Amino acid sequence: MARLVNWEKRAVELGTHLAGLSEFEDRVYAACTASGDIKILQDDGQLSSYLSTDGVPSSLAFDSTGAVFVSDLANKCIKSKEPTDPSLQVLVGEYEGRQFAGPNSLCFDKEGTLFFTDSGPMGDTSLARPKGSVFCVKLEDQLLKPLALECLAYPSGIAVSDDGCLIYVAETMANRILRFVKRPNGVYYSSVFHTFSGGFGPSALVCDAQSRLFVARFEFGGISADGHALGGLIAVIGADGNLLTEIVAPGPEVMGLMIKANEGCLLVSEQSTSTIYSVPLSELDLQ
Repeated sequence: MARLVNWEKRAVELGTHLAGLSEFEDRVYAACTASGDIKILQDDGQLSSYLSTDGVPSSLAFDSTGAVFVSDLANKCIKSKEPTDPSLQVLVGEYEGRQFAGPNSLCFDKEGTLFFTDSGPMGDTSLARPKGSVFCVKLEDQLLKPLALECLAYPSGIAVSDDGCLIYVAETMANRILRFVKRPNGVYYSSVFHTFSGGFGPSALVCDAQSRLFVARFEFGGISADGHALGGLIAVIGADGNLLTEIVAPGPEVMGLMIKANEGCLLVSEQSTSTIYSVPLSELDLQ
């Protein structure tokens, strides 16, 4: 049974529909799908505007130089902005002449390769229409390569292992986690890493330095069974694919996960309440 932990409310921004989280130079940033903005979490708990995307940003990530990269569901592309640029520009928006369905989540490996899922808005790719994809792009030459092409049922969260050899993808509507293994020749091989039972499906992922995978298990708000509301969960999976622990999430619709190493805590963004919460990693009792 999932354990209860003490979540701390870090910020509330009603109506913004908070999604992906990221960090740069110890500051936390959040994508807001309703407003189209990227917000920055201030020390007083307020979320102030960092930049406008003129779209529907579902996630974001920074490279080592401070350039920001945003997945835009509405404009069906990945956008980027260098620190000195005035606004976001389209980085990639199509593969072999076909426009993306709508990039969902993105992350970097240590070599600076950008990985992202392409799911489209929820429902565009599904069990009945498994047309979601996973791509990677090398920024120096903008060479785009598919890891899985138009074959997945709503791929959402994505995370890279600390050594960069493993890519994890949440295939939400199949209720499972896929693992892509990079071989020395640069080829990626994929298989099912972990399958869940119950709930709607995994929505967000993050890896820690000990190769543990943190998984947000999404459930729609308002769903109940036996008179009790069903909520979201956070699962922690070991490198061998076994479940280490599971905790009750602060709400049903967790869309973003982030480990804030300098505070030793896990941050989540919960969409139905537009709230960012945190919990000390020590409370998860991980060995």
